[in-house]
Amino acid sequence: MVSPPHARSYALRNATLVTLAPLASVAGAQARIAPDDLGVVAGGTLLVEHGVITAVGTHADCRAAVDHARSRYGAFEEHDVDGQVVMPGFVDAHTHALFAGNRVADFEDLAAGRTPALGMRYTIAQTRAASQTALLEIGERHLTLMLQHGTTTAEVKSGYALTGPGELALLAVIAELGKRAEMPRLAPTFCGAHALPPEFSDTDAFVTALCDRMLPDVAAQSIAWFGDAFCERGFFTPEQSERFLRACARAGLRVRIHADELSRSGGALVAGRLRAASADHCNFIDDADIAALAGGGCVAVLCPGTVEYLGLTRYAPARELMDAGVPIALATDYNPGTCPCFSLQTIAYLARRHMRLGVHEVIAAMTINAAYSLGLGGEIGSLTAGKRADVVVLQSGDFRELGYSFGTNLVARATVGAKTA
Repeated sequence: MVSPPHARSYALRNATLVTLAPLASVAGAQARIAPDDLGVVAGGTLLVEHGVITAVGTHADCRAAVDHARSRYGAFEEHDVDGQVVMPGFVDAHTHALFAGNRVADFEDLAAGRTPALGMRYTIAQTRAASQTALLEIGERHLTLMLQHGTTTAEVKSGYALTGPGELALLAVIAELGKRAEMPRLAPTFCGAHALPPEFSDTDAFVTALCDRMLPDVAAQSIAWFGDAFCERGFFTPEQSERFLRACARAGLRVRIHADELSRSGGALVAGRLRAASADHCNFIDDADIAALAGGGCVAVLCPGTVEYLGLTRYAPARELMDAGVPIALATDYNPGTCPCFSLQTIAYLARRHMRLGVHEVIAAMTINAAYSLGLGGEIGSLTAGKRADVVVLQSGDFRELGYSFGTNLVARATVGAKTA
């Protein structure tokens, strides 16, 4: 459950701290993660003042700072966590968490071996029909579930309206939810090139509308951090994706791309050329694609939940990516049609069981590497002094249970630290 301290200034003591401090001392996401990079401190103390971490380490390291804070703040709280794991909040670097309706009927088709009948057009229709108030309520419900399972930061994409006013409305809802103290920190993405809307029959014409009409309005409102395209057969070609993403970059947005999710689509090659912040999915990439990602300095955001849900034939080659110098992050891809999973704990299990990642690699991929993929590595992703106090407490004293236990919730407490105005 989410149980934030009543005070914005508090100390957690007698903790098994997973700080990731060794990785925080190196700028940028890292491809090669060693067990010692977790920076584990037994019997540790974490001090938070006004939502910012001010001291972390052994009890002796932090004693003077805690005593000083206790004398300064009337509402100061101290919590003995009895050896439980205290670690950075989870960072979900790829979600479609704002949508109306669900696709349970599609799931039943999928489970029965039939082609799903509703598809993305159903979600587009449901989302277009929802009011701003309804979308806020839906987003709050989805994000609360994510926070309850440890996600303190989430990238959230638009892309289920695909009209100018509709996309602006979705991005406005994301912005509003991100301001709320009780919600996760949000990184908004304009996923304009998500699908062909029903009123268009020509994908090139839609990309023109995106670049010439929708994107200028999005950029003018400074409402999105990133632009994203679904580069996949039947959606957007590499040329169309690159055209849209280059327009996004000219408009001041950083770029991400859905790459090679369902087949080898050319998306990773586009990501490398554009030096994208991330190439996401990467299930069907080959050696040339991996080299392109390494050369472009991209983070590969891997979404094994989608592979599991759709029954795809292969998972992303995580080990090969890391060996080539490509940092990886992990994400849920939370969406109604191909991965209705809001828990990064489930993703941790899939990554450890099916992608053969060690727990140290999984933890880095869902905290500090994911934070760097969103441009937030200097603010969150590790328990180090000066960072915002996005903190998770597990119902366990053994961090190796993260990804071992599944189908349950190990999170005892999840808190979001200070947010910028």
